[in-house]
Amino acid sequence: MVEAVLFSAGTPVTVTDLKDASGLDARTVRSALKNLMDEYNDSDRAIEIAKMGPRYAMQVKKDYASPAAKLSALKIPKDLLKTASLIAYYQPVLQSKLSDLLGSKVYTHVRALEELGLIRRKPRKNSVELTTTKKFIETFGIDARSRTEVKAWIEGELSKKNDSRLK
Repeated sequence: MVEAVLFSAGTPVTVTDLKDASGLDARTVRSALKNLMDEYNDSDRAIEIAKMGPRYAMQVKKDYASPAAKLSALKIPKDLLKTASLIAYYQPVLQSKLSDLLGSKVYTHVRALEELGLIRRKPRKNSVELTTTKKFIETFGIDARSRTEVKAWIEGELSKKNDSRLK
């Protein structure tokens, strides 16, 4: 039951969401999630159950993300990814500081990222403060609840890439 609800959700959901949709108690839902995570994540399947802060999602594993992305719903142009990653890493960051790093194209990028729902803008001094949203965390499959955890996740991913290059 939990697997079916998780698959149908299409977006990350909480234990409470799963409990309400399935009619099962929270303890049973948590147990089912643990079993499903073990089953999916420890196999050669292309799908995994990912924990993203307090939410869970059924998603494509990173090794299979590239071919799967060709048919996925949210398309993020590559030129926006650098801007998005800088915002995520340095958040909260002033748009004027990003402009110093990336040039005037940052204004177009910020507008596009905001339209995708991946970042939030907030007037600050003579600039705009930029932070990531819950949708950013969900879109990139990050297990984080705070800005600090997002930064730590990015550092971990960079460390993994650097380690694999050294081998």
